[in-house]
Amino acid sequence: MGFLCCYHSLEVLHVKPKIVIDISNVARYYNESPPKMENIKIMFQTLKSEYWVIGIADWNLQYCINNPEFYSSYLKRGIITQTPPKIEADILIIMIAIAHDCFMITNDKFRDHIDLIPSELWLQEHLRKFEIINGEFQFYQS
Repeated sequence: MGFLCCYHSLEVLHVKPKIVIDISNVARYYNESPPKMENIKIMFQTLKSEYWVIGIADWNLQYCINNPEFYSSYLKRGIITQTPPKIEADILIIMIAIAHDCFMITNDKFRDHIDLIPSELWLQEHLRKFEIINGEFQFYQS
């Protein structure tokens, strides 16, 4: 898939397991308004040493995040991939998880995209929920 990030060296791609993250969901954790760039930074700091992080964001996050300059730098460096206008990040997240057989980290239940999910068992095996507690990002099987 040609739209994946260029944040990682080729060496890392072969060693670390891939994990796809719902960036918009992380930024809006606990219904944050506006969505917080700090949540995204905490998540990347926690996961980047152990995983090849594929961060996918909804196209409109850039217009409402609390630190658009920093967010833009993540986009320019390929740390986050933004969906095209009118395409939901959930669709790409599911497609990437299927293609790479990797975990999806989001608190979304994908009710609107159940037709894209291979099976309920597949969803249970690949979906991971997350929390940010005292500045630490944690994920777990739902």
